[in-house]
Amino acid sequence: MKIVILSGGSGNDALIKGLEKYVNDDADLEVKVIVNAYDNGKSTGVCRAITDTLGVSDIRKNHSRMYEAKHKDNLDQNILEFYNKRYNFSDSGKDVKSQIFDLLDKWQIAEYKGYVERFFENQKAKNFKFNDFSVSNIVYAEMYKEIGYEKTNKHFCDKIGIDDFVVLNSFDNLFIKALTESGHVIEDEGETVFWNNPKDKIVKTIYDVKTHYGLNQRAVKLVEDADLIVISTGTFWSSIQPTIEYLNFYKFINSSKAKKVWVINNEEDGDSFGVSSLDFIKFMEQTGLDLSKFTILLNKDAKETLKKKNEKYRFVEKSMGNIKGKHNGDKYARALLQVYYDLEDKENYDKIIFDFDDTIWARKKVEKLENISMENIKLINDELYDKAIIISGNSFDSIKEKLEKVYDRIDKIKVDIWADANSTLFKNGKIADFIEDFVISEKAKPIIDKFANKFKLNVKVVGLKPVNYKIKPLSKLEREMAVELLNIKSKNLFKANITGTTTVDILSCKNDKSVIFDHCNLNGQKTLFIGDELKFGNDVEISKRCSKTLEVKNVFETNLILKLLIGEGL
Repeated sequence: MKIVILSGGSGNDALIKGLEKYVNDDADLEVKVIVNAYDNGKSTGVCRAITDTLGVSDIRKNHSRMYEAKHKDNLDQNILEFYNKRYNFSDSGKDVKSQIFDLLDKWQIAEYKGYVERFFENQKAKNFKFNDFSVSNIVYAEMYKEIGYEKTNKHFCDKIGIDDFVVLNSFDNLFIKALTESGHVIEDEGETVFWNNPKDKIVKTIYDVKTHYGLNQRAVKLVEDADLIVISTGTFWSSIQPTIEYLNFYKFINSSKAKKVWVINNEEDGDSFGVSSLDFIKFMEQTGLDLSKFTILLNKDAKETLKKKNEKYRFVEKSMGNIKGKHNGDKYARALLQVYYDLEDKENYDKIIFDFDDTIWARKKVEKLENISMENIKLINDELYDKAIIISGNSFDSIKEKLEKVYDRIDKIKVDIWADANSTLFKNGKIADFIEDFVISEKAKPIIDKFANKFKLNVKVVGLKPVNYKIKPLSKLEREMAVELLNIKSKNLFKANITGTTTVDILSCKNDKSVIFDHCNLNGQKTLFIGDELKFGNDVEISKRCSKTLEVKNVFETNLILKLLIGEGL
């Protein structure tokens, strides 16, 4: 899943930390953050004035927070101080550059001294004091000037061991101003965020462009290719609105086929004091963003004025915590992913039905895949056993072999498992039910044997009664030819299907997973089906019968969905 977040420096802090555990190549989940760099306050504003570059603060904050989230068990104090500590250099009585050199030596990153040297060689640096200042801002800003934004950002991501996940909406060196209801122009972005005037609210952004390059095409491509676009919380008039509005970036968001969610703030910010959720909606509409394609996610724990709804758009309200205006990262991430999958908690489903191969358990014998497969089994058997049903075309012996990697005794398996070509219900490892209609007619056996002998193929019979003839291993072409020939000769006594990676399965014509749906009296119940072949294969019919279906790409996505269902790890 490709997630693109539009936010500022601290607005996505909770979400990034909540999602971090899923941000890895194994899980096939990628998170990118698109920000603008128009911040002009405090030390960032001084760095912009000296280097003629965009503001560093939102990028630096994102890098720092991702580092803390990803390396929380092994944090380097030197890196934390470089990124987060601020100093009053001008009031110390010692040369500013020398003080910074001392810090770089202390942090064991003396390789940045050259950038600091050239920063202070700039004549503009003599016009400023360096109090309440971040050293990292100086280093980033000078590197932006010398090697560019993208190379600098990638350098630091590599340096601190995080993904290069922060992307600028544009490289245009611009400054934003704000227009209020009375017609007053707030000249500086740094003043905008502390406006705090509910009687004269900000209504428009004004752009003062110094250097024009256009939109960053990398940001455009990310939005076009995204599976989920999130407008996260943050300062509206400096972080969120300009990113969406500037150079009509909203048009690419509108045309993207991604699922889209906008998360409203918990509390009022200084730039939008006295603004309700309905006011925010009106301002967002003015940017050109098509909110009809969005789910607007409200926090039950937010200020009352920021939970107002209208009939025009789709709203979802979930409890996501509110600690000094900040969301609880775990609850925020869970709520967002539940919206993406249109998923509820486990208590809201009567039954949850799972395919087995490449849904719960990966076919490929790779250690990391087997580890996550084993975790899936534990989550289902320990947390969902009273609701879950596993339905598999596999033999129970094949499934049992995998279960025994997780549990030392098969009678510890509490979840219901339909196996042996979907025909037989196993409870605690013992046969509890059987569907007679799935038995293959005896008249089919001579046809199958003749075919197998002619082409010298190995045939395995599955079940106490013959419910499945398996022919393997076969190549792709051999499987296609075998299925076509067998179905021609079947005389409606059986059906042949391609399954797995090397197998042809021969089943009764009545063998269909949806029969189990009726057999287990699931009609009228709220059911969820999770499988990897909902558009073809033997999951199609039963998935149509369920209240909701989710098609997963791999066992990692199943793992994520399981944790969303049971609330574990989020």
